[in-house]
Amino acid sequence: MDAKMIVFGETAIDRLLQWLRASGEPKDLTELLRQYLEILARAVREENE
Repeated sequence: MDAKMIVFGETAIDRLLQWLRASGEPKDLTELLRQYLEILARAVREENE
């Protein structure tokens, strides 16, 4: 069985920080978490392509 590994780390956090800085305004924790999960999901899809 060929297992794929998902690496959580700087890449997703860096993307989240870029998104946060680009917005130019404070975000609620729920919105921040939702965006982080979207970034991680996108990373998984990219890895599987």
